[in-house]
Amino acid sequence: MSEKPSQSTSVPQGVASLITYFVPLFGGLLFLFLEKENKLVRFHAVQSILLWIFFIIISVVFGWIPGINIILGIFVIAVWLFIMYQALLERNFELPIVGPIARRQVFGGEEPPKPPEE
Repeated sequence: MSEKPSQSTSVPQGVASLITYFVPLFGGLLFLFLEKENKLVRFHAVQSILLWIFFIIISVVFGWIPGINIILGIFVIAVWLFIMYQALLERNFELPIVGPIARRQVFGGEEPPKPPEE
């Protein structure tokens, strides 16, 4: 069995990672400042912040086009549900565009943690 990484908070890392996405922007900011030791939670916090900023920019740029706003809404909900599921399973799933930025920000040159063995 592998040991769980140390944490600054008492919230289980899967739940903490989920909260970073569940509460847009605020959840990511909250755990980015509260969690100082667990890099998986910090990765999800940074990725969550970048993801929601990306969603806001895309919706401002393309959301005014009739029909596109519905497609964007479905896309945002699908990505949001998928990434919350990945976070709850304690996987360090990188989304395109924002994932590599979040990984570099949190892990630097280090290797990201492997998912827990089931």
